[in-house]
Amino acid sequence: MPIVRLTAFFRDDDGHGWSEQHDQDGGPGTPTLAGILSQFDSFNKQFRRPLLAADGYYIGCRASYKTANGQTAASNILNDPPLIGQQTSGGTPTYMNQASNAVKLRMQNAANTANSDVYLRGVWDAVFNGGVIDFTSAQGAAWKVLMTAYVEQLRGLVYGWQGIDPALTSRGAVTGYVQNEIGTVTLTIAVGNAIPLPAVGTKINVNFARINEGRSSLNRSLVCVVASPTTLTTVRQIAVSEFLSNGTYIAPVKGFIPYDHFGYVKAANRKTGRPFGVAPGRLPARTLH
Repeated sequence: MPIVRLTAFFRDDDGHGWSEQHDQDGGPGTPTLAGILSQFDSFNKQFRRPLLAADGYYIGCRASYKTANGQTAASNILNDPPLIGQQTSGGTPTYMNQASNAVKLRMQNAANTANSDVYLRGVWDAVFNGGVIDFTSAQGAAWKVLMTAYVEQLRGLVYGWQGIDPALTSRGAVTGYVQNEIGTVTLTIAVGNAIPLPAVGTKINVNFARINEGRSSLNRSLVCVVASPTTLTTVRQIAVSEFLSNGTYIAPVKGFIPYDHFGYVKAANRKTGRPFGVAPGRLPARTLH
């Protein structure tokens, strides 16, 4: 069940470029990128493009995912020419101030236990007032209506992000360890949240902390093999001292988390770069000496 990464590309008329990303559950089997990409492109044209200022452009989008053998499957849509943003609101032009100015949306899951930030850049200048978001002006209020429709469509299309899935992530205590003859370390754990480790023989990343009151060389993220339901063995050789006190472990498992609502909005700043689809210029001629 691959997670599809959806990326939209934008620029302004001064040559600043940026991208915005969302994820989508690819479902069982092989995702059909053509349909996923077409839907995302329509979403950007109908709901994201109106949030752009008059000097902003929607360039195109990309859908991609990692295949079972580690390759990247991807498909692009490139609008030629790029699609310009909203020209006016209430008869007033909607120019942007700086392309790096952003409206930060703190998106949350339904249980309010996971968060992901969405940064909207290239927005109308009137949305900002003295470095903060202002929805009291006519243009600010109009932009907020469009932003609300944008968020509702994110939910309707079941977009979201890839994060740690608490329903699959085992966590608990480290109650001891031994140094193996080959230099690896086998740690004994006690599951604390009733979620077992993956099957024996599975290689996983595990975050360890607080072992020996935080002074152990094991207190970091390590690749381990599940040796039994209650033991983990490090893949690397690690020198350790005597076990003195318990620590903690988390074996994070990532999964798809759908957007449910936004907790707040605030003004932010995000760097821009070279617009998507623009090749670097030719190097100047050089004289050999």
